[in-house]
Formats: sequence, C-alpha cells, structure tokens
Amino acid sequence: MYYQLKNIIIDMIENEEIGVDECIPSEPKLMQTYNLSRTTVRKAIDELVNEGYLYKKQGKGTFVKGRGFEQGLIKLSGCSEDIRRYGLEPKPFVLKATIEKPSKRVAKMLEIDQEQETFYMERVIYGDEIPINKNKSHIPYHLVPGIEKVDFNKESLYKVIEKDYGIVITRAIRTVEAILANEEIALQLKIKEGAPVMLFKGQVYADMKGKEVIIEYFEAIYRSDQFQFYIEQHR
Repeated sequence: MYYQLKNIIIDMIENEEIGVDECIPSEPKLMQTYNLSRTTVRKAIDELVNEGYLYKKQGKGTFVKGRGFEQGLIKLSGCSEDIRRYGLEPKPFVLKATIEKPSKRVAKMLEIDQEQETFYMERVIYGDEIPINKNKSHIPYHLVPGIEKVDFNKESLYKVIEKDYGIVITRAIRTVEAILANEEIALQLKIKEGAPVMLFKGQVYADMKGKEVIIEYFEAIYRSDQFQFYIEQHR
C-alpha cells in the first residue's frame, strides 16, 4: 500500500499537480483520502524524501524538492564505456522497454509536446557480476523510429543512436545528489535498504543537421560503494 501511495505522489509531481516548493497533502489528509494507516503514509513519505522527491520543514509540512546541484559533464561517455575503463565487462539487463506518452515533467525536459511519444527504457547495468547502476532513459520517438526492436541487453544505447540513426551526441547537462536506496533499488542493485547511492538526472544533447536538440532525458542511480566520480580541472 505504501508503494502505491508513493507512485500516486510521484505522478502528482511528474505532472506538476504539485509544484516545486509546494506542500503535499498532510499525513491526516492522505490517511483519509486513501484509507491508509499513519505508518503506511509515513513510510511512503520517508522513502520519497530519501529518494530526493520531497523535503521536510519542521512544523510546516513536506514539500516538493526542486533540482539539485547542477554541473557540466566534463567528459561525455556512456556507463558501459566507464565500466570498461575499470577493467570490467558491462552487462545490461533490460527491465522495461516501451513506447509511451511522457509525463508533463519529462516532456518539458525533452522540450517536446506531451502528446508526442517517447522510447522509455529501464535497465540495470552490471560490471561483470556486480550491479553498478539502474538507469531510466526517455528519448523522443520521432528521432529514433524503430529503436524498440533493438536488443539493449546486448547493445549500447549511445552507439545505436549514433551508428544506426546518424545522430551526433555532443554534450550533456546533469544534476547529482546523494539519496538513500529504497527497497526496490536495494533489491535491484544488491545493496542494503537505506544504503547511500548517487542520483543523476540530466539531458543529453545532439547535433542533427546543424541543429542542437535534446536526444535524451535520463535518471541514473549509482552504487556509491562501486563507482566514483571526479571533475578534472585545468588552469
């Protein structure tokens, strides 16, 4: 029941029924509306706080969290490429791959109309036998028609985009924040529930016939005990 309530609140955030820094319904209101116990409601809210969707103000309530710390992506590379640099063999495992209509928030991130279809994919990426990250990709379908036929258990997403569709990926902008793994993420990444993980969100840009477009909006959760990130600076 708490998982269903989580998804209800996430849908409200995704479709901007509750805006950034706006208060979500109170615990008593959620209990009454969905006929849930206080324990169930609190568990759902606490997980959404840990996952970076919400934040609490003492004595005032629980609010929708905005974007985190934003940084340029110094070196643009896919997860599989990064894993190979560690001397491991990347092994993607597709959880879901489908054509669907985006939420209002995702459509805004992709700068498309909400009625336009997207290719949506969820994967867990392993390095040898160790799960490294879980990622979600949203790609405007009109830019990559037929991509759902590709077996992404074997193929690299970015290589397919560039090789099969002639799209030149140029840069990315992403946000990063530390969160705690919920039950689902803990099971998928084989870590303890509540373990620290890194949540990345961002947009990938590409050059198409001299015009820059957003080719992907992604969310990726990395195990912090298996992956490190750095920024290289030059004078």
